[in-house]
Amino acid sequence: MKWPILKRLLYLGFWIIITLIFLYDRRYLIQKAGLGHFTECTIVRLALIISLAYLHLYYLIPRYFSNKKYLIYFTFLVLSLGLYVSLQSLYDIYLYGFVIGAVSYRDFWYSFPFNFVTTAWYLLLTVAFKLSVDWYEQRNEVLKLQEELSRVPAFVNTEKDGEYLFLKSGTKKLKTPIASVTYIQGLKDYSVVYTDEGKIIVKGTLKSVEELFPENHFTRIHKSYMVTNSKIKQLESNKVVLINGTIVPIGRSYKHLLNFS
Repeated sequence: MKWPILKRLLYLGFWIIITLIFLYDRRYLIQKAGLGHFTECTIVRLALIISLAYLHLYYLIPRYFSNKKYLIYFTFLVLSLGLYVSLQSLYDIYLYGFVIGAVSYRDFWYSFPFNFVTTAWYLLLTVAFKLSVDWYEQRNEVLKLQEELSRVPAFVNTEKDGEYLFLKSGTKKLKTPIASVTYIQGLKDYSVVYTDEGKIIVKGTLKSVEELFPENHFTRIHKSYMVTNSKIKQLESNKVVLINGTIVPIGRSYKHLLNFS
């Protein structure tokens, strides 16, 4: 089974499991209390917790945690957890007149710590799964690159000649026009240089490869991608379209470099 399909199935299966656990928990509490409004309560709570998970995975982690802004990250994390627990508790009070949860903690403030901890547990599950999938995906990419490098070893030679950059492959030096490079993808200790003629796998981080090119030749749009400025055709909220039709994703923490708010 191809990895992209497997990845989608893993994500789908994860959310199904989380939803079933969540529904069982709510169903047990509602039946125990002999209450109604099961559908309304479930839909609102699921919408809130999924929104919280996506906020954390696709905004807080890439924008703050990945950039080592830990104080800002944990501040927003605590605030978002507090907001989620407050909204779900206020909705319970709206429906039933008290907070759904442990029978002995029906008051808003008494139930707040309990709901805060259980919500953090749900969030921890989503983060652990997302990071595991990302790690597995990157590991496969690195193994694939290592296999290709073993067949055709290539590395960057810092020798440059005018508008050309020499890339060494085996015993041959490939004279690559700098203007032909469209974008570069970084994968840990390897980088893939995409040109108009194809791709060249080199050993070196994205930053080290960038330093071989003229200053301001690229714009970093993602932690794993940088694009050639002259090759950009169209900018959208979450992607860059190059003049050859290639689509490269924009990382949330890099949007400010492209004048996105």
